[in-house]
Amino acid sequence: RSIFKVKKSNTEKSKKMEKEEKFFRETFMYDKEINVINTATAECSVPSKRRVDLPVTAGEQLDVIDVTEGNAVICRNSEGRYGYVLVEHLNFR
Repeated sequence: RSIFKVKKSNTEKSKKMEKEEKFFRETFMYDKEINVINTATAECSVPSKRRVDLPVTAGEQLDVIDVTEGNAVICRNSEGRYGYVLVEHLNFR
């Protein structure tokens, strides 16, 4: 019985991730292939001020997807949400 619950939650999670990726591609006009170029850990908790900013929690692992001009990078969190994160809030060790 619990096997079916796991499958259901994985399906829901993948649908949510697909929705987030679609939103990301439309909002950021991102047509390149999404590749993880690095991983980083958030050094401090930062709420998002805009929808394109990714809210992060201290200690959270993030996938770095792309580098932008300026001091922000595009990251993806474990829930599949994308957004800008300032480099000064990240630890690349």
